Amino acid sequence: MKSAFTLTEVIATVIIVGILAALSLPLLTKAVEGTKATEAMVALKQIRTGERIYRTEEDTYWPTEAPVNNISTINAQLRLYLEAKDERNWDYSVTATADTFDATATRRSGSYNGRTITLDEGGPPFEGTWPLPLP
Repeated sequence: MKSAFTLTEVIATVIIVGILAALSLPLLTKAVEGTKATEAMVALKQIRTGERIYRTEEDTYWPTEAPVNNISTINAQLRLYLEAKDERNWDYSVTATADTFDATATRRSGSYNGRTITLDEGGPPFEGTWPLPLP
């Protein structure tokens, strides 16, 4: 006697696997976006550290003229190594006066495109329009 699966058993298994996949996909998306948010928060903390060093040396935060959103310029002025490749997840901008600064990360793509995370000279908590909880 041969042992085999019936068509009904195979269809039921496929349906169950599909339902489980559909239920886990939103959780996976949140986990991936949470990881990308952590990437931005680390970069913003690096910018904050660079700004503090710059202020110690120059007695002012950088840039005092106009906001800067060019990563290469931010890296050069604050002596950082933020990722500058075209496929990156975030764009960064820095705005400053002599006594304050704001560094903002803006999501470049995905379901949270355009959402922001901001850090100022005081440090965490982070602010912005990012919809997921930030640590």
